[in-house]
Amino acid sequence: MRRPPDPAKPVRLAVLPFKSPPGSPASGELAYEAFSTYLLELKGYSVIDRGSLDQLIKEQKLTQTGAIDQEKAVEIGKLLGAQGVVLGTVTEYIPRSYLMFPPARVSLTARMINTKTGEVEWTASHSRGGYNRWFTWLVWPVGLVATVISPSVEDQVQRTSRAISHTLNKEIEKQQGH
Repeated sequence: MRRPPDPAKPVRLAVLPFKSPPGSPASGELAYEAFSTYLLELKGYSVIDRGSLDQLIKEQKLTQTGAIDQEKAVEIGKLLGAQGVVLGTVTEYIPRSYLMFPPARVSLTARMINTKTGEVEWTASHSRGGYNRWFTWLVWPVGLVATVISPSVEDQVQRTSRAISHTLNKEIEKQQGH
C-alpha cells in the first residue's frame, strides 16, 4: 500500500467485474460480489453503488466479463467520480468433486488504481482451500473426513475476499500508526 486513506475523507472506489479463469465464467461475478461487500469494511474507503457501475458499463457498451483493461478502468472510474478503481482476477477456481478430492480451492488477486495518477495504490492476493495430497493420503481416514466436510468453492470465494479485506485493513492501521 503506497499511502493509507484519510479516514476523515474516504476514498471513493468503483469495483469493476473480476476476470474469470477459463472454464469458470461465473466465478468472476461471484468474486466481484464478495469482494465488493468486504471492501465496505475497509477504513477510509467507500464503494460506489453497483447499479451506477452497471448502468455506465451498459451505456458505454463495455463487456461485463471482467475483461476491462487498466486504461479503460481508470476512464470508468473518472466517469463515476471515483478516486480509485479496483480490478480483480480469479486466478484459480477449483470446485470440489462429489464431496471428494480435490477439496475446493480459490485464488483471487485485486489491485486499486488511482484514477488521477493511473498508479497502482495497492495490490492484494490470497488463496484458500485445497489439501496437500500426500498428507491427505498419508492419513486417509482423517483426510477423507476433512475433504467431505470442506467448504464449497463459493464459501472459499467469500473467505478469500474476507481475508484480503482483513489484510488491507491491517496494513491501513499499521501505516496510520494504530
